[in-house]
Amino acid sequence: MARATEVRAVARTLGEGYMVQVPGPEGQLLSRRRLVQYVNLGVYELLGPRGADETRRAWEDGQLRIVTSLRLRHDFGSYNRAGDDIAGRLVGSIDGRQIDVLFAYFEGENLRNTVDFRLGRQFEMSGLDWFAFDGAWTRVRTPVHLAVEAFGGLQVDGTALFGLPTFELDGTQGRARDRSFSPMAGAGVSLWGLKWLDARVAYRRTFTPAAFNRRIVDDDASLGLPSGVDQEVVSATFAGNFADGRISPYGALRFNLGTGRLDDVAAGLQLAFTREHLIRALYIRTLPMFDLDSIFNVFNAQPFEDARLVYEVRPAPRWTLAARGQVRFFRSETTAALGTAPARTLSLGSGGGATASYRGRRFSGRLDGFGLGGEGGARAGGSLDTRTMVWWDRLALDARIYGVYYRDEVTAARQGYSVALQLGFNAQLWRGIHLAVLGEEMFTTFYSQAFRVFGALTADWSVRTRR
Repeated sequence: MARATEVRAVARTLGEGYMVQVPGPEGQLLSRRRLVQYVNLGVYELLGPRGADETRRAWEDGQLRIVTSLRLRHDFGSYNRAGDDIAGRLVGSIDGRQIDVLFAYFEGENLRNTVDFRLGRQFEMSGLDWFAFDGAWTRVRTPVHLAVEAFGGLQVDGTALFGLPTFELDGTQGRARDRSFSPMAGAGVSLWGLKWLDARVAYRRTFTPAAFNRRIVDDDASLGLPSGVDQEVVSATFAGNFADGRISPYGALRFNLGTGRLDDVAAGLQLAFTREHLIRALYIRTLPMFDLDSIFNVFNAQPFEDARLVYEVRPAPRWTLAARGQVRFFRSETTAALGTAPARTLSLGSGGGATASYRGRRFSGRLDGFGLGGEGGARAGGSLDTRTMVWWDRLALDARIYGVYYRDEVTAARQGYSVALQLGFNAQLWRGIHLAVLGEEMFTTFYSQAFRVFGALTADWSVRTRR
């Protein structure tokens, strides 16, 4: 008899250094010296094989694991300095964070061939709805290819010691609501086990009950926060796979019940006529979503709306050619009561581009060019990226050159160009240990030169212990 547990540790150190010029006649330069450390620890295969002839437990028998990720970051440069104004204090509150727990949960998968669960800090993606919480999530699969989900917990507080500000609701920065305890609860229904269709519908509600926040001082100096709803959304997503993968439609949406509007929509279709030719079509429409307590919900926000069409062909096994077109939609609403009818309710911006890429045994390259015009101004540019593998594939040499021209039709000062050259390498120092360094020299209309260096050191270890 023998049992084994797999332990995996990943340490990744990222360093970045560059200069930022302060606006004004003095032209003062501030240095940024940022260091970020990621430490991931996972314990897998907690349940041993059921059969004597199995080296690993089968997926049908279920499995348990522990997954964690910690991030430490700091800025040693002169950019993150004490300020006397509101903007200076805001920068300090954003960049002054030291420790973030990105996720840390205990997970069970396919227990009794029916149940999945997670306990702890976790993040979820439901179509176009992304969120993080501290709590529990569970899913029960039925024999009729339907799965029922339920989850609940506390919204992650970005101001806490081990908080995660990435998924925190926007619009309440620095207010008492930003420090409140906000429970989150939701449910969903999804399809599972079908090779030709995947779909899911989910509901989520985040609220602030007065019983949880009696000791928090409100913005008007009163004790306690009143009850309220912070976020309430319905999300849906689907993806199809028909005709042996030649027809693949997909779509997703997020409806904001608090504001009564459709915030995000995405829909697309991929048609593969042969193994060498395919067409992809994509439409997206998105609006920013704020905390329902935020004043930004009363402003007239116009959505970002975009449609794209891509044709891709593989004339040879190592070559890929693609051409794309893009149309941007700018809509202006009419307010009859205020007499602010726009001259045009719809304006368009359009453009396109072309790409050629080659992927060989030791060399790969990609050439790309694009141009956009119409409403909002004009942009045009191109880039050339290459990677060369040398020294028994333990050393990769990277090179990139790109340039862009831009012209804003509203602000005359926003007109100019940028040209940059990047050189770097990615070296395998030892099995599981990699060092990557990238340097960039950029010339722009506003800077005679701008130099930046980025480095990453990664150590990935897997150990299997047994008894």
